[in-house]
Amino acid sequence: MNKLGYMPILLIFLLAVGISTVVSASDPYEYEWTEYNQDMFNTFFGLGLTMCLVIAIVPLVLAIVAAIWIYKDAEKRGKSGILWVILLIVLTLFLNFIGFIIGIVVWLVVRSPIGGEKPGVNQEPSRRCPNCGRAIPNDANTCPYCGKNFGAQ
Repeated sequence: MNKLGYMPILLIFLLAVGISTVVSASDPYEYEWTEYNQDMFNTFFGLGLTMCLVIAIVPLVLAIVAAIWIYKDAEKRGKSGILWVILLIVLTLFLNFIGFIIGIVVWLVVRSPIGGEKPGVNQEPSRRCPNCGRAIPNDANTCPYCGKNFGAQ
């Protein structure tokens, strides 16, 4: 993971430690470590640590839920579902929540229609067999599925 990926986590951790330190040192003239100060220190340190975990784990959980949806959607549309899942997880790991958003937006922009790609400019649309109704090449004289000969039509 690059240094920029760790930066938000490090800043939040330092913020939590700083807040905990300030709270525990609220009375500079009190040298005695009382139970009240210990409880406040524990509360704020625990809160800071929890926020670090939440900020690191919530995007991963969202990415896993979104990855399940993207996998199913990609497979339904004739794309490689596992490739898109890996892309989403990697973006989320490296860029955290921003990477998660980027992965979802990219998928929504590039996904193809349901059933796969439509014929492009260089592809000829296929015709249908009059007997079985399946798509066959334009230059076929016999249906490869049902064997009907229609070349003389």
